Amino acid sequence: MSDYLAVAGISAVLKWTLHNALTANGPSAIMDPSIPGVSVGPPDLIATGDDEPVKLNLFMYYASLNPAFRNVGLPSMDSQGRTLSNPPLALNLHYLVSAYGKNEFDGEILLGWAMKVFHDNPILSQSDINTLLGLIAGSTPTPEVLLLVNTTLASQVESIKVTPETLTNDEISRLWMAFQTNYRATTSYLVTVVLIQSTATVKSNLPVQSRNVAAMSLQPPTINSVSPTSAAPGDMLVMIGVNFLGDVATDTMVQFDSDPPVPASSVQDACVRIKLPPTLPAGVRSVRVVRQVSFGIPTDPHTGFSSNSTQFFLVPTITTAPPISAAINTTLTLNVTPPVGREQQVALMVGDSSISLPARAPGAPDFSSTLSFPIPGDFPYTAPPVALPVRVQVDGAQSRLTLDKTTGSPTFGQFLPQAQITA
Repeated sequence: MSDYLAVAGISAVLKWTLHNALTANGPSAIMDPSIPGVSVGPPDLIATGDDEPVKLNLFMYYASLNPAFRNVGLPSMDSQGRTLSNPPLALNLHYLVSAYGKNEFDGEILLGWAMKVFHDNPILSQSDINTLLGLIAGSTPTPEVLLLVNTTLASQVESIKVTPETLTNDEISRLWMAFQTNYRATTSYLVTVVLIQSTATVKSNLPVQSRNVAAMSLQPPTINSVSPTSAAPGDMLVMIGVNFLGDVATDTMVQFDSDPPVPASSVQDACVRIKLPPTLPAGVRSVRVVRQVSFGIPTDPHTGFSSNSTQFFLVPTITTAPPISAAINTTLTLNVTPPVGREQQVALMVGDSSISLPARAPGAPDFSSTLSFPIPGDFPYTAPPVALPVRVQVDGAQSRLTLDKTTGSPTFGQFLPQAQITA
């Protein structure tokens, strides 16, 4: 593959292709020997008029991506961000070849001759590039030449192809208007393909020492429903569907969000049950059934089929013992389970009033079981104070209220837990 100097290397190789042909059998008779017959640069830097030199100019006016090599070597990184490959930057280079001269027929002679040279040399092989780079190195050693002769252009697998490119009159007009200089006889060429590739270290997998193949029908597990749709940590989540059971029940696992799969509590072909872990954050959670595959080797089991993802609400639970109370302009502190993430949206609801939890500081713990709600001075309260149902909402999932059915209880027939807001 080539390095970033390959773009300049192409321009230099094309220039010396014309230069060698010029000294061999080109129209050198009409040129001033003291002036280089071929140059590389923007047209607006070439003097025109009465003192206009007789010369050819190459100008790379545009570099585009080569569609044939655009996706070679992708993906370049794995899910962990590790580099798997160095995909090449595949470029097509677009050139204008312009002929200059103050005398009649100068432009036509030079342009016709240049087009014949490129017609006779449509492909630049590795040996051609090496030869021309050697000639360039022996020329006047400017800093740019000393840099570009070190290009690895000749080592790329693909040959360099020089192809005539057709531009419309409108495209040519726009280009020369952008150059803001006098128009001269012009043609265009497409040079393809230049493959620029990094040499950074990549992750390489070890060779395969043994192969194990297991043939099975394509019957992935499918979840049709989940119940309950609103559950708390410790509740039993039931998934109803098909194709949950593999060769053995232990091959069926349950995955929450993007966490590693965990064993299910019970597995049947159409039903999987799992007890919700206490570490799963409250809010809208996703669940899927993962069926692993065994090949009869020590590293079993391997990841196999995965079901569709289904969502459910994991509600928080208030664990603060009653009585719960706070005064306005103070802080009401509650303990909840599961722990709440620093970036989760949390609100306290007392009766029909709501208080949003302020944003946690960047240095706060990632998860906390203790939430402190500032009670504003205008929060509604009653005198004497009345206990009202209290709930905590985390990412749209509200904690549960339970109806007190204990006969003789002071809160019989009321929803628990409750909180009092006082003056």
